[in-house]
Amino acid sequence: MVKYLLIFSLLSSFLYSGDFRSNCLTCHVNDFQLQMFMKKYTLKYSSEKKIKKAIYSYLKNPKYKDSVLPFGFLNRFGIKNKSQLPDEEIKKMIDIYYDKYNIKSRIY
Repeated sequence: MVKYLLIFSLLSSFLYSGDFRSNCLTCHVNDFQLQMFMKKYTLKYSSEKKIKKAIYSYLKNPKYKDSVLPFGFLNRFGIKNKSQLPDEEIKKMIDIYYDKYNIKSRIY
């Protein structure tokens, strides 16, 4: 069962990686930054469900107080503009981001 789940997860990540690349990696080109953001989300929200909910909420209505980014990043780059992607697309991109950068995937 775990084997099939892993294969499905990898396959779905591969299929949607082009969308992730065009929707997210055009601005977030640095892998290190994306890993750092995920670490900060994990420290603040801990569970997958809470992390995804926080990212979704931030993308729909970005506010300084809701950002997990360090002050230096916010000061340098400012707050993100509200995402124009449809809700389902945002959720799909968050799933890909989480699958690719969550800390648990780096432990195994």
